[in-house]
Amino acid sequence: MTDNGQTVQEIYEAFGRGDVPFILQRLQDDIRWDEGIRDTGLSYLRPGAGLDHVGRFFQALASSVRFDVFEPVAMCTGGETVMVAVREQAENLQSGGRIDEDLFVHLWTFGPEGKVASFRHIGDFALHERAAAGHGAEAAV
Repeated sequence: MTDNGQTVQEIYEAFGRGDVPFILQRLQDDIRWDEGIRDTGLSYLRPGAGLDHVGRFFQALASSVRFDVFEPVAMCTGGETVMVAVREQAENLQSGGRIDEDLFVHLWTFGPEGKVASFRHIGDFALHERAAAGHGAEAAV
């Protein structure tokens, strides 16, 4: 596994144990987070930059979502880029809506110092939006 791939693996392990400070130490100070995603209206799926933004992402995620399944299942590394397919299934803690199991892709890009320069979620955000509205897969957005 490349050094970047190893770093991403360690970040997922830290996420599993709730160690956000460990994760933040592996990110550039000016990290770009979810740059270019559409407006979902969800507090944890918003584009932004910097460590403070990422810290707010983790706080919003922890107060909004309880994962039943969160499993990185495949990793592809190439140069400064690492892509990871992640199985997830969860519940929205505020509405009780279900986020049905699906695959998301996480795109990690590293800077020259070996820290994460950007991160992006790629997937069906409507699953999260429906759950936040108190619905599961049966409801349309």
